[in-house]
Amino acid sequence: MARFKYFFNRSMALFLLAIAAGTFLPQGIEIAAALTLPALTTILTITLLRMPRGFLRRPGLRFSPAVWGNVLSYLVLGNFIIWSSFFLIRKEGLWAGMVLVAAVPPAVSIIPLSKLFRTEQKFSFAGLAGAYLGGILFTPLIGLGFLKFIPLNYFGIILLIVELIALPLILSRLAVEKEWDKIIKPYEGTISDWCFFIVFYALVASSHDLISQRPLDIFFIFFIAVISTFLIGFAVEKICAFYGVARGKTTSLLLLATLKNYALSGGIALAIFNKDVAIPSMIFIIIMFIYETWLKIRIKNVIAVPDTKPEQSRV
Repeated sequence: MARFKYFFNRSMALFLLAIAAGTFLPQGIEIAAALTLPALTTILTITLLRMPRGFLRRPGLRFSPAVWGNVLSYLVLGNFIIWSSFFLIRKEGLWAGMVLVAAVPPAVSIIPLSKLFRTEQKFSFAGLAGAYLGGILFTPLIGLGFLKFIPLNYFGIILLIVELIALPLILSRLAVEKEWDKIIKPYEGTISDWCFFIVFYALVASSHDLISQRPLDIFFIFFIAVISTFLIGFAVEKICAFYGVARGKTTSLLLLATLKNYALSGGIALAIFNKDVAIPSMIFIIIMFIYETWLKIRIKNVIAVPDTKPEQSRV
């Protein structure tokens, strides 16, 4: 029973409920679409509250993991998604959706997963924060660079980046410094889960009926999503093992290299583009849930074993 609760928690239940509701009761899509951006801003702000007080006051100590966060999320994972999509995805809307997936920062679920998996949390947090700061620059550059032939509201994109990346960072640090986070803490899980429900419902309701229209492209998106998580994660672990990286830091690097904020890319797709563009985000979210569950099963079996590797490494 304890193992069942460990995997089938409230977040998973609401995720499955959102899929069912979006598929069979899509009539609420207009309301959900209007609430998507506020829900995403709330999710990002609440999740970033978990970063310790004063975490960003000494940026010099966070520089190395911040660089790794940007390298793994944009240079490694982002490049893989973009270039594999370039050769495999033919429909313009789906291609634009893949570019958005590649352009967003890492998933905020890295913070709770880092605590659950007993990673080097300061490294994970600094890598995540660095990638979000980098996202203020990289996200619009990637979008503008690869979507320049698609008519875009560039000013709207810049405003979205500010609202969904810069604003949550500012609000979360302000709340922590003013100790408002103590008021929010008892309710943060419930608030985040229901905000995620809104986003997942909006993505499923807006795009589920379009999936059958491009079966080959959908298959390739699933294929890219699986490779970009399971295979890249396997490669990161093997490289870290070769260089003697400690288990905690290896898991931190693994999370930064395989998880992106697909809810964020889906929200941007619904706000600026058409329904086709949101489909890749929905598919990547499904694969991410499967991947995170697989990680919980796999890593839970080894975290009880003491890490005997030395802390020195070449990473």
